[in-house]
Amino acid sequence: MLHRRRAPLFAGLAALSVACVLSGGPVWAQASGASALPSTAPTANTAADAFAVSGVKVDINAANANTARDQAIREAQAKAWSELYRRLVPGGGNPPRMSENDIARLVQGFEIDEEKVSATRYVGSITVRFRPNAVRDAIGGTGSAQYVEPPAKPFVVLPLTVTDGRTLLWEDRTPWRAAWEERPATSSLVPLVVPDGELTDAQAIGTEEAVAGNADALARIAQRYNAGGVIVARTDLPAGGPDAARGLTVDVTRYGLDGSRDTQTVNVKADAADRPTDVLNRAVTAVGAQLDESWRRSNVTATGPEQTTLVRVPLSAVADWVETRKRLTGIGAVTRSDLVSMSRAEALVNLTHRGAPDQLAQVLSKRDLGLTRAAPPIVPANVGAPVPVQSAEWQLTLLPHGGGAAVAAPTNPGAVPLAPSSPMGAAPASSGLGAPPRNLGTLPVRSAP
Repeated sequence: MLHRRRAPLFAGLAALSVACVLSGGPVWAQASGASALPSTAPTANTAADAFAVSGVKVDINAANANTARDQAIREAQAKAWSELYRRLVPGGGNPPRMSENDIARLVQGFEIDEEKVSATRYVGSITVRFRPNAVRDAIGGTGSAQYVEPPAKPFVVLPLTVTDGRTLLWEDRTPWRAAWEERPATSSLVPLVVPDGELTDAQAIGTEEAVAGNADALARIAQRYNAGGVIVARTDLPAGGPDAARGLTVDVTRYGLDGSRDTQTVNVKADAADRPTDVLNRAVTAVGAQLDESWRRSNVTATGPEQTTLVRVPLSAVADWVETRKRLTGIGAVTRSDLVSMSRAEALVNLTHRGAPDQLAQVLSKRDLGLTRAAPPIVPANVGAPVPVQSAEWQLTLLPHGGGAAVAAPTNPGAVPLAPSSPMGAAPASSGLGAPPRNLGTLPVRSAP
């Protein structure tokens, strides 16, 4: 039997060949050298990738090991695509039927989490990673008009424990913190990362700062882990540990780096068969599920091919431009933004996005940006006067924080230095979503007969 966790694919096949030769038959054989293979298993602190599906189980019998392995990977890809579709499409359900080739074209790669191989059988657990833009296009091609755009970056989780009136974060390794540290790197819509708890973490944000939601401290700990925000998960625990008979209540606050804040309470009911650790583990799972659902409700965007819209951004001060750049950053529906021209009064920007401008306006309103049709340009009466080379049909304005879809005049947050006139903080072409792939294998798309 060959047993391996996330070792490189081709190294695993080499070990398999040796094991089969030594065993001389289809019996399961243990490859003694497997433990020496480099392990790249993610720790509990590793963020999941919203466009990856982990823990896909496969069990395939075939004429030989290679055929079994190929069939297992293709089956894992099909199962993973169904799971990803349910995760990203409002209402879920099963995706329309797609050929193996079409699904394979969506796959960026895969990781072997665990496997057992004999001469004729392959049993394993596989993580399949998908190409974000290809998935967006495929969902639109299935007829769905909307999908849920995952966060561009993970969120840092700070597990706060209140015991006998004392709030703990870094001081002691509480059972609540231990439950988060031992959380498996499962698939989720909102990627989460738990800090290591080192001195630099404590220097970035203190316990009282986490309780108060101090913006500067939250930004420091988020920057340390290249995160898009912070989750503060606070619960009360007796000194002797959780009471399995009483259940658990967790106050969860999600802070975005743009100043947004969302608070909710997660209640975990007691179960007579629960051990104290079971209650904590179920609470961690429940918090993750609630964060996913909350994000799903607020981040539905349009599908469809990318299109570019020229927008006018009125500027009453330099700070309006800086704030506009900041609010555009991380909006999944906007795949690119390019500055065309800039004057003291306005900027012209090309926004590349999915969905019609009217649909984009709904997404932008959630980041306090108003997208409306611009007034037609005034043509000078003097025939010899110059006519603007470009005019925008749409206008992008700043709304007051929390203004949502309300119509408001541009704000003036105060003068700050002018930022470089490079593309306006757009997410990179790869979308920067989730953790980078590790030890990815690839399976070529089969040619049509």
